[in-house]
Amino acid sequence: MAVRQKVAVKTTVGPDEFIVTVRQLEQRHESAPPLLGGDRTGLMAEIEIAAPDSLAGPTYFLSRLVGEADWIIDAKFSSNGFPLYSHGFGSRVTRARTLPEEICALLDGEAQKLTLTLARAIGRSVPLELAR
Repeated sequence: MAVRQKVAVKTTVGPDEFIVTVRQLEQRHESAPPLLGGDRTGLMAEIEIAAPDSLAGPTYFLSRLVGEADWIIDAKFSSNGFPLYSHGFGSRVTRARTLPEEICALLDGEAQKLTLTLARAIGRSVPLELAR
């Protein structure tokens, strides 16, 4: 899966445009001991966000666990591949960070297109329900 789309993000100084490439969007489940957060089930996305005039931008790995209404950044890598931070799929033991609403809406839309295989319910402020 590779979806490439221009997204306008509202900022305090006006709209700013980015090219967002969704490289991967899939259902994921990981098992872990309770001390490490327990089992995690949800959606995982890998995206790149670049300025329209640049060749590449940072890569983000995001997750949205069952019952959550937001995409959370699990990892961020610079355009040269250097890891800026990496917490692992679905980790919620650190401060949760998200991306601008317009970019999250693009991810929600892509998940909705794959509704039969991925999500039964998803959207801004709509808790995630996975398709069975």
